[in-house]
Amino acid sequence: MQNKLYRTKCYTIGAMEYADGSNWRATVESVLTPRNITVFNPYTKPFINDSDESPDVRVRMRAAMEASRYDEVTEWARSIRRFDLNLVDRSDFIIAYIIPSTASWGTAEELSTAVSSRKPIFTVIEGGIKNTPLWLMGQLKHKYLYDDIDQVLEMLKQIDDGKYPIDSPAWRLLKPELR
Repeated sequence: MQNKLYRTKCYTIGAMEYADGSNWRATVESVLTPRNITVFNPYTKPFINDSDESPDVRVRMRAAMEASRYDEVTEWARSIRRFDLNLVDRSDFIIAYIIPSTASWGTAEELSTAVSSRKPIFTVIEGGIKNTPLWLMGQLKHKYLYDDIDQVLEMLKQIDDGKYPIDSPAWRLLKPELR
């Protein structure tokens, strides 16, 4: 069966505050969108009333932190958190991009939420699998760790084309007509 992932939803998890994660996400969108897979990208917010997380707003929030306007920052950050964790919930599978040397607190919580929800998680470790943080080795299945985004996308194409079996009970796909 081809198009096994037809009309599924994927959320992209990875650093945004301390590293630019837009390029790899754009690559994911360019490959999966033509396959009728919805990609939730936190750089292009999908909700009609979403919180702005643009670089300009991040600069304003950093200035608010410097000025001790913590209520303002807290309200903004909680809104971002609610929307982003909701996208983890709505997704059929996750693509995560981990930069071991870069702290990414949203990534850590989103990844933990996806693990708790038993979502299929395809994880790229920048610098290669051998650089996987030890904690993640206890959290993720090593057979779903990859050296680069192209390997993840190739695996997803193989799954979508029916050339690689859906081999994990983490996949809980609705029938195509119900997606």
